[in-house]
Amino acid sequence: MTRARTRFAALALTVVTARSGVPDVGALRALGGMRGVVEHGPTGGWETTAGHGVVLSAPHEVDHVRDGAEKRAERGTGRLAFALARAVGAAGIRTHGPQAADPNWDTGHPYTARLARLSPDAPVVDLHMMRDRGVEVCVGLGPVPDLADGLWQPLVEEAVAAGLRTAVNWPFPARKRTVTAALQRAGRRAVQVELTWDCYDPTHPSMPLAYLALLRAVQRIAAAEHGPR
Repeated sequence: MTRARTRFAALALTVVTARSGVPDVGALRALGGMRGVVEHGPTGGWETTAGHGVVLSAPHEVDHVRDGAEKRAERGTGRLAFALARAVGAAGIRTHGPQAADPNWDTGHPYTARLARLSPDAPVVDLHMMRDRGVEVCVGLGPVPDLADGLWQPLVEEAVAAGLRTAVNWPFPARKRTVTAALQRAGRRAVQVELTWDCYDPTHPSMPLAYLALLRAVQRIAAAEHGPR
């Protein structure tokens, strides 16, 4: 086992076996900070981490271009996606390096095609960042809400239980040209989750609440996937 894999395994074990019974948020964030496998597409690259049962996605982790205009990165979404994926043995993907387009806007983007090949048939949780509009969490059901069923409920329930203000389909319903919409239109189960900046800020009290709420939700989703269908 390589040194990186040994550290990865140790961190994953730390997350699961924290003495207090509450997962170690520092170890969880560290899991997300470890590099994945870098791949390159015609409009930019991405990193992947292998797993099954669920796919965590962060298409705006780096700066990107939408209709010719530069858009700022949603830094921290990729760390959270990989932290959650690695903690539960799921798959993950996040953008990496310079981008010439926007996976969450451009139809037929290679990122979405690559995502679709990760753990085929597994549900997808697509992570984003938003400014504070009165809620910390927005869960978007996409254009085919039936394909978000069984995904949005654990996310909302765990966020509310953590004390995070949570909305469904407001202000971002994940319709039209989103990654979630593209996947649903192809018959894939998917849901979009928007978190405020504070939920990604390690100095803000909302960050551990958000990390642990999403961890519990993804654990529930993964457990349902491994159980009888």
